[in-house]
Amino acid sequence: MNLDFAPLEKAFAPLWKQLKLLFAEHHFLTIVCAFFAVLMTISFYKFLRSISPALVVFVLLLILVILLMHWTQTRTEPAFLKPFVDWLSPFFPSVPLPAKPPLRP
Repeated sequence: MNLDFAPLEKAFAPLWKQLKLLFAEHHFLTIVCAFFAVLMTISFYKFLRSISPALVVFVLLLILVILLMHWTQTRTEPAFLKPFVDWLSPFFPSVPLPAKPPLRP
C-alpha cells in the first residue's frame, strides 16, 4: 500500500515556512529559554522555599538580569524597555558582525 503524502506536504508547507521563520529569529529563542527557566523555578518553588525564600527571588532576578543582558547585547528588547536598554548598551561591547565571503571576479 503506497500512500501519497504530497497533498499533506502541500497543505503544511505554509505552516512549516512560518515555523522556520519563527525559529530563525534570535529573540524568539531567548523568550522560549526564559519561559522554561521561569517554569523550572516555579516547579522547584517548594524545594527552594524550604531552603530559603530569598533563593527564589535570587533565581528570578538572575534570570531577569541574564535576559536583560542578552537583550542589550543583541538589541532585541521589547519596545517598552528601549529607553533603558539605550542607556545601558554603551556599557556592553558591540556584537561582532559575521564575516562576509570574499567577492569572486
